[in-house]
Amino acid sequence: MRVLITGLTGPVGSFLADHLLTLPDLELHAFKRWRSDPRPIAHLRGKVKIHEGDIEDPFAVDRAVAAAAPDRIFHLAAQSYPSASWDAPVHTMRTNVEGTLNLLEAVRRHVPQARVHIAGTSAQYGTVRPDEVPITEAHPLRPGSPYGVSKVAAELTGLQYHDNFGLHILVTRSFNHVGPRQGDRCSIQTFCQQMASIEAGRQEPVLRVGNLEPRRDFTHTRDVARALWLLLEHGQPGQVYNLCSGRATRIGDIVQLVVERGRVPVTVEVDPARLRPSDEPILMGDSSKLRAATGWSPTIDIPVMVDELLAYWRAEFGVV
Repeated sequence: MRVLITGLTGPVGSFLADHLLTLPDLELHAFKRWRSDPRPIAHLRGKVKIHEGDIEDPFAVDRAVAAAAPDRIFHLAAQSYPSASWDAPVHTMRTNVEGTLNLLEAVRRHVPQARVHIAGTSAQYGTVRPDEVPITEAHPLRPGSPYGVSKVAAELTGLQYHDNFGLHILVTRSFNHVGPRQGDRCSIQTFCQQMASIEAGRQEPVLRVGNLEPRRDFTHTRDVARALWLLLEHGQPGQVYNLCSGRATRIGDIVQLVVERGRVPVTVEVDPARLRPSDEPILMGDSSKLRAATGWSPTIDIPVMVDELLAYWRAEFGVV
């Protein structure tokens, strides 16, 4: 079996590659933006056939799909940060919507029999009242950021290609996922990175945070990788699945975990630059549809995530 991942260097791509490489009789290909940071995939060198290009370039995408001739495709390439989408809404739309169109057109031309996964997001739901959780796939979509809007459009595009062209398309709406090799844009990542930086003497002992009140549903990227493979094998085409733990944790409680596990005392301060124009008070998903289709369940909880990320960033900063 030949598998293609777009967005290999992104938050989930390298973990999905790790998981796929444990499976027998699988040839792994990846589409990578030429200027992406190669460090998250350094350990994959020689194990994955890399096709370079930009997801916004239809010719590069077409060449990659034709060369890989995949049986399975995981479309993870995206501008995937809501905060960045406020600064670059047009770029976000082009990457997430046009990029998805470029991939689907290449699939239609070269591998119409391939099974295709399109990565969506819980940000598509937007503001949700406490009495509306856990969120099911039937919940209305009212995104509160350009990123969320772009992902709604990408999802509908994929489902349209299933309905009109018979492509085997399924979509996940992933809630927050977190793990090493992810950069410093996710909230847990920024907290753990700052703590390690403070411990290394690179930063004053102030942990800068944004809004501490939102509650978010976090899943480890290794659990996400398992779910994606199971879903593409066992899920129904033309369907949307929440990918989440089904538990919501207050951001301030995660900050407290980081402070308690830190090796030096710190002060916690709200940084106005870390506050968004809008911030959903709670996002907690219902993953029963995914679980019923695959038998999947998450295995890694928040304290383990914090411990792992602190260890990762300490290693990055040389903290013994």
